Amino acid sequence: MENITLNVRSKPACAEEVLNRYPRLVGHLIAESLGYFTPRSAANAIFMHIKGHPFCCEWYVHCAQGYDDAKLLDVGKKALMLAFRNRRYHTGYMASYRHAKAITDSVKSGGPDPVFASWF
Repeated sequence: MENITLNVRSKPACAEEVLNRYPRLVGHLIAESLGYFTPRSAANAIFMHIKGHPFCCEWYVHCAQGYDDAKLLDVGKKALMLAFRNRRYHTGYMASYRHAKAITDSVKSGGPDPVFASWF
């Protein structure tokens, strides 16, 4: 009997790995947030979701109406779902995927992460 090796990718070990592995999702999350997220903060939100932990940021806390872990987990899940589902509509002012992806690629290549938000 032959040994069969499956090529299964493990879950990312850190937010930096998320940034490198899923730059398009990071870009779409930035666009969905209307520039609120920076590439590293978007990668961190995705990483926390993968780990099953709530992510606390002003946007998520506002949507969850507080610091309830279950609500924050749900908000994070919905934000990622909308980032993916709305990916074809991320155009124009404040929702430009092209702009978000360019910033993400710059940070991925060692450039500085925006300090406050991606569009400012």
